[in-house]
Amino acid sequence: MPRLLSYGGGLDSFAVLVESIRRGEKPDVVVFADVGDPAHEDPGEWEGTYRHIEEVVRPLCAKHSIELVIIDSDAYPVRDARSLYAWLAERGQIPVAGPNRICTTVAEVERFEAWARDRYGAVEVEVWIGFEAGEEARAQKDPNAGGKRARKEGDILRRNRFPLIEWNLCRCRCEALVRAAGYPVPRKSACMMCPYASKGDWQTLERERPEVFRKIAELEANKPPTQKNGIKLSIMGFRTLKNKDGSVRGHKNPMLPIFIQGSYKAKVRPCTVCGAAQRASKATACGYLDEAAA
Repeated sequence: MPRLLSYGGGLDSFAVLVESIRRGEKPDVVVFADVGDPAHEDPGEWEGTYRHIEEVVRPLCAKHSIELVIIDSDAYPVRDARSLYAWLAERGQIPVAGPNRICTTVAEVERFEAWARDRYGAVEVEVWIGFEAGEEARAQKDPNAGGKRARKEGDILRRNRFPLIEWNLCRCRCEALVRAAGYPVPRKSACMMCPYASKGDWQTLERERPEVFRKIAELEANKPPTQKNGIKLSIMGFRTLKNKDGSVRGHKNPMLPIFIQGSYKAKVRPCTVCGAAQRASKATACGYLDEAAA
């Protein structure tokens, strides 16, 4: 059965690659679905993701005779668009969080399955997904990982595997593994307009790539108000806060230019797997988390 590593571009999927090579059970193909456009004119992946793939992943795969496939929108458009950003902009939409994340579906899952169907046809494939130890419930339920998503005509025959969960590797252990192997530590993989980003992530984007932040804020501003009650929705989840008398006192997670105002301090989140007092960082930025000594 062909073994395909669904490569997100961040720490978790890289840890799968490094550890699988060490264990002598490497994947046949590493597959990365780029949500951006080939010319990088639209907001897409964080710059560090592209850098990591070219500087580290490509030579590592070549050294161990692993095929690396980059799914770009020239060969596999985001439905009918050159990027996820363009697809959303053309429809007056914004990214939204939730179990049925449309952005993940149209920009990653559908294109990965289309590529796998073209390559393997009716042959069953084993798809490796980089969910961490501690994310067992997500592995069972996430429809974008093939969990409870209803099968439809044209879907590939796939058997999902979650190596990090099998190997009991949480994010902290993944970071330690990559450091010990002598590689720079890639950050969390995410597109630059992810609704799961923290306030700190958005502040980093506005500071390091202000032109990209402006484009995403413009995408948000251009979404029409809801037809039912005329509310302008925000990427970070708009909710009106009201007083007991029904008057509006403010908004939770307002539009991005307002959302990023003020200071940000990351919450202390202990790791339930390895027991670390502070779980390894999931903060995004344009570069590596740091550079390994090797």
